[in-house]
Amino acid sequence: MSVKMWPLRPGVSFNTCTYILQFGLPIPYLIWRIFWALYHVVWIILSGVYSWQWAGHDPAQQIKWFIYLTDWCYFVLTVATLVDAVSVVYVLVRRKDISKGECETMSWYLQVNWVLFNVANSSALLVSLLYWGLIYGPNENMTAVNIETHALNSVYVIINVLVTAVPIRLYHFFHGVIYAITYVLFTLIYYLAGGTNEDGKPYVYSTIDWRDTGFTVGLSLAVTFVAMPVVHTIFWALYKLRVFLFSKCSRNSDSVDIPMNKLP
Repeated sequence: MSVKMWPLRPGVSFNTCTYILQFGLPIPYLIWRIFWALYHVVWIILSGVYSWQWAGHDPAQQIKWFIYLTDWCYFVLTVATLVDAVSVVYVLVRRKDISKGECETMSWYLQVNWVLFNVANSSALLVSLLYWGLIYGPNENMTAVNIETHALNSVYVIINVLVTAVPIRLYHFFHGVIYAITYVLFTLIYYLAGGTNEDGKPYVYSTIDWRDTGFTVGLSLAVTFVAMPVVHTIFWALYKLRVFLFSKCSRNSDSVDIPMNKLP
């Protein structure tokens, strides 16, 4: 069984090793990756620095930045862009065989990169949907950090999926599911340990209040096992659309058969 991968410009082919080098133009792609890595590092620092906007000036409340799903997801997104950038630099400098398409197996750091890519994509869009659908209200303090972490984060991951050649496998939805399970368990442990949000309430979000066990379990199951796979499927559809459009637009798009057993 094989899967077809299309080159992103005539005469340039990608396999499971070289998907990290996009467009057949490594230097422009390197600039792209470094720019977004620095961009997200700056914003995640700002989100911590400006935590006083929602937590006040008490350091004991500001440290609760670490309990929120928004910040978890933006942290993963930042790490993913950093790993992307470091991987591209390493491949260009130390792994010429990968950049030339001469290797046959995917290196462990590219596998890590791929997992982070999947988790960052799904969690970014999911947290945006949850925020605007369940949390946002007319009295919500709309700041630049809020917009970045609840709206522009999703804009970035969608654009990134459309302009890079990283493949998306439908069955990789479990990456996001595991991540969601981890956060749900964290909120439960945090509640049992007596943790509170910045308002002193015994929950992180009012929609995940473990005092109302039935509703919280139901919502957690729905988000984890329904919403997360659906969001991943959206990105898979975008990936399929990208490949389809390129195959139609490219005049010389000789496909390359990649054995499925070469894909992690």
